[in-house]
Amino acid sequence: LVIRPTSETIIYAMFSKWIQSWRDLPVLMNQWCNVVRWELRTRLFLRTTEFLWQEGHTAHATEAEAEEEARRMLGVYRTFMEEFIAMPVITGLKSDSERFAGAVRTYAAEALMQDNKSLQAGTSHNLGQNFAKAFDTTFQTEAGGVDYVWSTSWGVSTRLIGGLIMTHGDDSGLVCPPRLARYQVVIVPIYRTDEQRAAVVEAAERIRGELHAAGIRVHLDSRDGMKPGAKYYEWEARGTPLRIELGPRDLEAGTVVVAKRTGGKEPVPMEGLAAAIADRLDALQQELFEAALERREANSLRGATREQLREFIAGDGGFVYAGWCGGAQCEADIKADTKATIRVLPDEEFRSAEAPTTCVWCGKPSVTEAVWAKAY
Repeated sequence: LVIRPTSETIIYAMFSKWIQSWRDLPVLMNQWCNVVRWELRTRLFLRTTEFLWQEGHTAHATEAEAEEEARRMLGVYRTFMEEFIAMPVITGLKSDSERFAGAVRTYAAEALMQDNKSLQAGTSHNLGQNFAKAFDTTFQTEAGGVDYVWSTSWGVSTRLIGGLIMTHGDDSGLVCPPRLARYQVVIVPIYRTDEQRAAVVEAAERIRGELHAAGIRVHLDSRDGMKPGAKYYEWEARGTPLRIELGPRDLEAGTVVVAKRTGGKEPVPMEGLAAAIADRLDALQQELFEAALERREANSLRGATREQLREFIAGDGGFVYAGWCGGAQCEADIKADTKATIRVLPDEEFRSAEAPTTCVWCGKPSVTEAVWAKAY
């Protein structure tokens, strides 16, 4: 048993035994495990002493291959965060002060939560040859020489659950994106008499079977002794994306009532219901992403001056895009003054249309644009 915050030391002790030749490369390792970090102040889902995470470690023959792998995995994480969690992220390079110890470059995905604090949702590191040299992980090159491997590491954790909760949750509880919901649809039968119950539950079972056959994760809540309203409340708190309400009048009309977790109800014909539900699940997934994206953009400030940065961070907060001279002193001074840190030096697609020309803090020529925010 090895108690550790991350597994580079364990992995590289083995890489040095496994890797002998260029023919052994690349080595691509992935694992799910628990790690331990002695956190001063814990926060549920976001910063806990022990947590489950996914981490990857790779070894390559060239620096270019390692860089490509680090960037590729950042893209994999971004795809999962945006297309499944419906949580828009900004990707980019970490500043030297925020870089993972032992890395040459650290890339990160940052998301803005509803309280306008940034959440580092995942990281990917180009480790260069640093760990290879520390653990003497060498290989015979194709040309016959000897070189250290080039490596990467990357990971995401149960912090993503916290990101989901804080991105979409509301005063009624969890709002779960359809692609990640345990049950995408819950069916709640409505009846008053035993006769009505028999007919409604039979129809509900049929609908459940149709939806299940269409690949939709569906649950029929046929519990007796619990009023429909209480069931609605429970499933809303759990974040279930869609609710189907079915009663005697609906049977007569050949329809069901479909309620969205984000609000609103509508009657939908039973004929072709599976396709209609699938369409609504897709639409809700996109709706959640677009709402989060719109909220992020509404709480972002571009081209900020020194005073604007101060006022914005001291107010409601959010992302501040501004020029940076690259100096560690300016970065430290901004953190001391505002408690905001550089979240990323954003990738090109996230940069401002007009590149900043001066540092937001010292006024010297800017070498890059940076995104500042308070963070978890």
